[in-house]
Amino acid sequence: MVALDKVTDKDIIIALMGPTGAGKSSFIASITNDNREGVGHDLTSFTSDIKATKVKFKESSVVLLDTPGFNDTKKSDLDILNLIFDWLNA
Repeated sequence: MVALDKVTDKDIIIALMGPTGAGKSSFIASITNDNREGVGHDLTSFTSDIKATKVKFKESSVVLLDTPGFNDTKKSDLDILNLIFDWLNA
């Protein structure tokens, strides 16, 4: 995970968004070989906040944002969109 203050204007930011259980966390864990944050294995929401992971790709730094899923069991879709909006505008 990377703190928001470690993200620069030169980083490429990719927000992974989709329904709960789609595999957003699993995708990030797979390409980074890092499963310390854990992943859910059913349709109950696992990710409750945005988690940023920075990876190097060629000459660039890419920040992958793991977001809570839509149709979340704990937050409304509007709450999730506001969470993403606030993170991207911080």
